[in-house]
Amino acid sequence: MSRVLGTESEVLALSPDAASSKAAKGLLSPSKWPLTGCNDAAVWGECQGSGSKPYQTQVDLSGPSFKCSCPSRKFPCKHGLALMLMRAGGQVPEGGDPPAWVQSWLDSRQEKAEKKEAKAAAAAAVAASPADAEAAARQQARREDKRWDKIEAGLQELSLWMQDMVRSGLASQAGNPQAQQRWRTMSARMVDAQATGMAARVRECWELVDSHEGWPRDLLVQLGHWQLIVDAVRRRDQLSPEVRADVMAALGWPMDKAEVQARGQQVDDEWLVAGLRTIEREGRLMERRVWLQGLGSGRMALVLDYAQGGRGFESAWVAGARYRCALHFYPGKAPLRAVAVQGNGAALEPQQGQPLTVQTMGDTLSQLGQRIAGNPLQSVQPLWQAGARLVFAEGRWLVAWPGAEAAAQPVPAVIDDADAWQLMALAGGGPLQLFGEWEPVAGLGRWRLLSAWQTGQDTQVQHCIWHNRGEIV
Repeated sequence: MSRVLGTESEVLALSPDAASSKAAKGLLSPSKWPLTGCNDAAVWGECQGSGSKPYQTQVDLSGPSFKCSCPSRKFPCKHGLALMLMRAGGQVPEGGDPPAWVQSWLDSRQEKAEKKEAKAAAAAAVAASPADAEAAARQQARREDKRWDKIEAGLQELSLWMQDMVRSGLASQAGNPQAQQRWRTMSARMVDAQATGMAARVRECWELVDSHEGWPRDLLVQLGHWQLIVDAVRRRDQLSPEVRADVMAALGWPMDKAEVQARGQQVDDEWLVAGLRTIEREGRLMERRVWLQGLGSGRMALVLDYAQGGRGFESAWVAGARYRCALHFYPGKAPLRAVAVQGNGAALEPQQGQPLTVQTMGDTLSQLGQRIAGNPLQSVQPLWQAGARLVFAEGRWLVAWPGAEAAAQPVPAVIDDADAWQLMALAGGGPLQLFGEWEPVAGLGRWRLLSAWQTGQDTQVQHCIWHNRGEIV
């Protein structure tokens, strides 16, 4: 049997939430599955639901990628999880050819992959011709100039709108239906200007309005970041190639894998999945953030994946698992985002590879400061901290920083109450190594916790004891 998702813990690590895990375990009876099967390429099954026709569930192990005919909006759904749990428990017969509906799906995925390879090869062949390469470069330059003009015009409107807000007072935004409509209109204007990254920032920033006592201060911080982007676009010809790349990333300027592979730095390493964050956006768009820690290089990396309308993600990343693969980093002055052009492969066995220790991360606060100084336009930053403790005070969760210095005051944490109490019980009152996304709001900032690690007995190796299951926004 293929080792991909071969254990219960690996399967459940892909569950979007605790409810899905519980529902999947309720479907493990073979009587609910009139048809199951698997081979080295795929796993398939039919699960009898409430309708007359059973749900057709299938998993492509090369991803792995899930597909199910059920109407669930979760990825993977409970049927996909249950099927893989049954396979891990030896309840799915091995061998044989898949049914036609499974083979058709596998063939379509293979065909799509081959078309991508052919397109990349054709582009490389064109680039190999000096004359064609020169003509293609001129066309690309003209397209980029047009896009820059549209973006600059849109950002000029954004800047005037921000100035109007400041003049009228940020407090006027609260409890104002007309203000909410203006925010929606500005987000749509950013999409029209081909600055989708700014559109997302506008949508997310509206959630700050009247959300807590100090929201005007936090909103003003975000407006300052936006003005920095506006000024950078206006001065784009004076920027270095690295800073210009960071500005383009902040604007949401797309870059395909081939371009990243050609322009970005390649790092071969053993990558630990330090944290996962899955978010459902508007229009059934699923965004998955995979934060990776290089155990040899010490580098942090962010892999962004998207899935639309139930198609599922192209590859599986299991929280706490390690993968030996090559990452290509997007160009930039302090690059974080990366892509696994050749995939991540199967997770390494626990006894294989390098362990996670405190020494692996180095001086995490210093690294955080260097990344922020290198690219202040990055909306979130990864952060480790050893020896931290989770505390509840004044109606909110805080992280008590190690040390007794005056500067080491508690930091606001973003974590659900149920997860926080569970984590405190698992820690048994002891210190933890925490990982999460550092969000640069006013004051001390805000730390969205994604995973917690604890040192094993008589060893310095860190073991994952909790990780975030995802969210809906």
